[in-house]
Amino acid sequence: MPLLPNEPRIADEVTQTRLTEQYLLPAVQALATLFISLRRSLDAELSKARPVKQGKPYPLGQCLEISQALLQRLSQLDPATLNPEAACGFQALIHFVRQGGLVRQVWGDLRGDYFQNALLVGVLYVDVANDTVDPRKPPIEILPFSEARLVPISDFHHFSRVAERYWQARLYPNHLMPALAPYFPLISVSNNGFIQLQSASNYMIALTQVGAFRPAEAVLEGALMDAQLFGLLYERLSALPIMLAAQPSVGQGAALTACKAYRDQGAARDSQHRDKAVKAVLKVNAALVG
Repeated sequence: MPLLPNEPRIADEVTQTRLTEQYLLPAVQALATLFISLRRSLDAELSKARPVKQGKPYPLGQCLEISQALLQRLSQLDPATLNPEAACGFQALIHFVRQGGLVRQVWGDLRGDYFQNALLVGVLYVDVANDTVDPRKPPIEILPFSEARLVPISDFHHFSRVAERYWQARLYPNHLMPALAPYFPLISVSNNGFIQLQSASNYMIALTQVGAFRPAEAVLEGALMDAQLFGLLYERLSALPIMLAAQPSVGQGAALTACKAYRDQGAARDSQHRDKAVKAVLKVNAALVG
């Protein structure tokens, strides 16, 4: 099966294991020093750019931001700026990549407790934001991917279970915005009142597209959206240029119809259709924050 965007899975385990054993494992301590050095160099600017996220101080909740920034810094790195051990780790990584080793940002369910962004380097799990849930943990963790217990999100029910636990949130079917529901079939409401359509991540969007919107159907056809929440969001979003259902039962029917219509139209393979939905959900989520 082709990899979904940021899917935590090793596509060619035989090759990646061989390259990891040849180039990375002999230099694993130097590799750790490299990532620790990069993380230290990033913390000052990242904490200044976003000192607080959803009420939590840096680095809490910022595993995506940290992982992306570190990958970018790694791609632009001048090895002359590194100390000898970090430089050794960088050289091992360069040799690994030149021989076909893969370095990817991945995202998934970590040990059933929370969502996590990390790096998959060959067959090594490299968490460069290990302290973004518990700040008492060391910022970097490296271990065999087989031991990390980072697994792909299988469907929107799986997503809901992790989100409820990690975000301390309730998840509801999106019976308010039928046209967006095939891509974004859930609405999350955290204990502190933070509300968003879910999920505007490349992985979850690709998951429902690959499934021809049947993954979205599976959660949309359940119990109706809470009527009080429906009314609250209807009032908050009524000024946006987006179709809102008159009531949850109507919205559910329209959302399920949209899933079938998008499937029949081949929208799952239409990048422009996807991009239009993403732009719309970004506006909705911005309005919900405001």
